[in-house]
Amino acid sequence: MIRKLNELVELAKKAGRKRISVACPYDSHTIEAVERARGLGLVEPVFSGDADKIRKAAECAGVSLGEYEICDVQHDDDALQTACKKVSSGEADILMKGLISSEKYLKAVLNRTSGLISLGNTITHVGVMENRNMDRLIIFGDSAVIPSPDLKQKLQILNSLVTMAKILGNENPKVAFVAATELISTAIAAGQDAAVISKMSERGQVDCVVDGPLGLDVAVNREAADIKNVRGAIHGDADCLVFPEIEAGNAFYKANTKLANSTIAAVLSGVKSPVVLTSRADSVDSKFYSITLAMVVGTVI
Repeated sequence: MIRKLNELVELAKKAGRKRISVACPYDSHTIEAVERARGLGLVEPVFSGDADKIRKAAECAGVSLGEYEICDVQHDDDALQTACKKVSSGEADILMKGLISSEKYLKAVLNRTSGLISLGNTITHVGVMENRNMDRLIIFGDSAVIPSPDLKQKLQILNSLVTMAKILGNENPKVAFVAATELISTAIAAGQDAAVISKMSERGQVDCVVDGPLGLDVAVNREAADIKNVRGAIHGDADCLVFPEIEAGNAFYKANTKLANSTIAAVLSGVKSPVVLTSRADSVDSKFYSITLAMVVGTVI
């Protein structure tokens, strides 16, 4: 089972070199991450966007673009469409965003004309976090796509996280449904949904161990669970976290990267081809490991 993000590199090498289509790579972090992957023989990059902006960003990053394909597209929306078409047409294998908002990026990806989605599939965001205080990777969602998931969508998020856990070698992941309190109350819908899905797990209706509602502390920390006397199937040992809404998931993502210096690899689930979705402000490491994660995920899509 993978416990460190750097272990993704060897798995990515086994996947073979992939072409990565990057939209609007106007920041040094994106270019440095792609260059690291290219230097390791993992990817062949194709950049779509304003060529002058791309060259300036590459100069800031100290990267030569001699081995890069550049599609000079002036407007961001057009660059996004070009990048998406590269993947949907089979000219590239992986889609990645550069210095462009997640809202615009998702709008382009989720457009039916993008060729990246199948009707009926629920698209979710899956993050894989390495925090120096944890002895394992934490897989979490949704922090970028579904604003207020209902019960059905939470089950789909659950399935996406479990699938990712198994890809990373964890055959029996423990999934915590995070809420403000462990108490089940009619006033907190998240707790009710969590209780329902936990009961489904007890009855074998979902293919993993589930507990909830659980506060974040007792989900990931055994001492906190002991102090609060919260017993259950997880008891501070969760591998996966399902958040009740996008605000909680996104705050968890940003708090870990900016306050705890964690590294997060992130992709979309439910798409036809691997799609990297990181924050514009993410580190070079987070963007690099997101590329390797996308390569690994691509072997099972």
